Amino acid sequence: MGTIDDSVAPAELRPVRCAGSLPRRLLAGLRLSAGLLLLAAQPAAARTIYVTPEGGGPGYGADGRVAAPRTLAFSTEAVRGLQPGDVVQLLADSPATDAVTRYRRRVVLTGPDRRDVPPILVRGLGPRTRMVGRTIDEIRGCPMPEDDIEQPCGDLRTALAAPPPIAPPSPDLLGALTVATTDPAGERTEDRDRSRRSRLAVPIGRAGRLADAACLDIDRADGITIEDMAFEGCWLAAVRATGSRRVTLRRSLIIGSSYGLAARGSPERPSDTLVVEDVTWVQDSSGYDEAALTREGPFRCRDGRITALGCAGLIWRSIPWGATHHGAYDHFNGALLGGADVRGPIVFRRNTVLSAYNGIRLKAASCEDLKASALSAASCPFNQDVWITDNLFAYVRDNPVELETWATDVRIARNRIVNSHAWFSFDDMGGGPVYVYGNRGWFDDVPAIDRPGRDTSLPPCSRQPVEKPAAAGAFDPKLDRRYDYARSRWLPVGVESVGRSGAMTWMDPGDQSCEASLQGRVIKFALPPLGAEPDSYRYAERGPIYVFNNSWYLRSPVTGIGAAANLRHWNNALMFCEPGAPGADPDLCRTRPETFDASACGRGLVRGDDLARYPGEIGTLPFFDCFRWLPVDERGHDRSDLASEFDHDVSSNGFPLLLMRQRGIEHHGRRGHPGFTAPERGDFRLLPDALAAVAACAVTETSDHSLDCSEVPNGRAFAGAFDPENRLYEGPASARFHPPE
Repeated sequence: MGTIDDSVAPAELRPVRCAGSLPRRLLAGLRLSAGLLLLAAQPAAARTIYVTPEGGGPGYGADGRVAAPRTLAFSTEAVRGLQPGDVVQLLADSPATDAVTRYRRRVVLTGPDRRDVPPILVRGLGPRTRMVGRTIDEIRGCPMPEDDIEQPCGDLRTALAAPPPIAPPSPDLLGALTVATTDPAGERTEDRDRSRRSRLAVPIGRAGRLADAACLDIDRADGITIEDMAFEGCWLAAVRATGSRRVTLRRSLIIGSSYGLAARGSPERPSDTLVVEDVTWVQDSSGYDEAALTREGPFRCRDGRITALGCAGLIWRSIPWGATHHGAYDHFNGALLGGADVRGPIVFRRNTVLSAYNGIRLKAASCEDLKASALSAASCPFNQDVWITDNLFAYVRDNPVELETWATDVRIARNRIVNSHAWFSFDDMGGGPVYVYGNRGWFDDVPAIDRPGRDTSLPPCSRQPVEKPAAAGAFDPKLDRRYDYARSRWLPVGVESVGRSGAMTWMDPGDQSCEASLQGRVIKFALPPLGAEPDSYRYAERGPIYVFNNSWYLRSPVTGIGAAANLRHWNNALMFCEPGAPGADPDLCRTRPETFDASACGRGLVRGDDLARYPGEIGTLPFFDCFRWLPVDERGHDRSDLASEFDHDVSSNGFPLLLMRQRGIEHHGRRGHPGFTAPERGDFRLLPDALAAVAACAVTETSDHSLDCSEVPNGRAFAGAFDPENRLYEGPASARFHPPE
């Protein structure tokens, strides 16, 4: 029997002395009733349960001393029946302080179904205790076939374990979270186009093989905290929470995994109150000395460099963007925190996301079929009160922050973003307001190309495409191939999805190329896809997207491949990587693509043929690219009600002259070096007499809780993320911007 420590028993109950004269038997009965009521209200004594991988014991603490002479095996059976306040303590099975104890069993936690009780705590010993999962090949059940055929994987038992879907499986690998609307003939065009943009790539359903696709499962629990843990190779998720609330993941190291924490709610089992904090996630460890990885860093790269900012890996250097998004490597298309139909509050803070595809990705999947005009906080009560603060995102191949379908009252503040693609994604997102402030972003690398002086053991992106006449394109058999997790099968080369009727949707060869998604942008917007139904495309109409007091060092445009929709862009400080700029490198900083082609960048979008490139007043890098000022509806009509504001910014390249004349942007904007100390190294503190040290207005909250950039006395306003005393901007002086405890 393992060791279980009980807390001190409740104190003896004292009878209440009653006034007046009551019969002795009645008085005794009242005392007994009162005692029983108090006992019923008293929570059960919390326990500490000590576990090791196989049980028995002894179990050792981080210092190598015996912590428990006998232990239980860490298993679903051992944690069944946990009560509020209980602690499950993982111990080492060796006294050697440099030894790692690996836990290889998948464990399911089913908490008590009581609201707002003390949480159950699952605690490790940091790097000394590590949960180890299954490889991606084990999850799939068979390797990629050599022949260009559909290849089923798994045995008959696995196939029978999966219930028949009520609709054709979505091409989205997170099919259990985002089932696309379909008709009997297969996926509708607009659904297929939307799925291409919004694909979440990790299934967290429990059918067939996916039942084991997590190291730690949280099933319909209220109050689970996981801390001081390490996870290694837990494909597809390190932690999976379904129908659970008040889930916290903190102070942990995750190596590999599509998701660190994948969470899903439902109308029957709402999910809310998620916290991910002080977690380090290295999704693609191919560029690291994995044996030296720690949560705190610094990190040793394969080329011998030691850095606090992570290392390039295969998904950054070698694999085309499309192959990671929806090809042979789409098991990387996840996030440290991925949520579908999760209500707030959601807190994501002080995390380190390195060499990953996305950082945090939140989707209101149940609202996908609502008309855009029908979306509201009542009809879509998800992704409300979100805090994304004080994180580091480095070598993120797609989006550090991605909000989809609907989000309201989101603060994205004081984050550092380095060598990432499209930093803040609001494509097809309804709701608002969103507040983006105090962030710093820079680069010293470009994906998919060979960089002199960088790790030569990772080859630059290359492809060997083979013509496929049926698809009118050429595809690489090793890269342009999808595994259908819902049906446990490899699809033929170049096939992105298969509808109910058997009709195939082919990949876009342009998306699969090594040149795809190299330029990047700060803010990701888009336009409705061609063929979209009226009132289906979503913009932030409930409140604006406020982007203010941020500092950027850029080789990419502020936004592109779309329009700025309901954006308020004030007091930002921008330094473009032009010749003579700090850290400027001709190859690193050149415009990509060098020749603008609206038919290429705007393909598949409504009014995509009238997008344009807008350089600043000086320099060659575009301020906006593949861009139009006003968003449009599904029929191509301008949405002037969603016009944006750009003013009071500082830019080393100035601003687009055409838009200054035609749209009146940046009436108070200033052209010049903002005065950063060393932006190429991420140091955005201001030099003495910096241009950004003063500004004509400060962002303040108005009586109706909107924001405005208004004059302030004593010249205390400034542009960028740092004030003249080099203090990091904390946000407007309002209780609504005070971060949660």
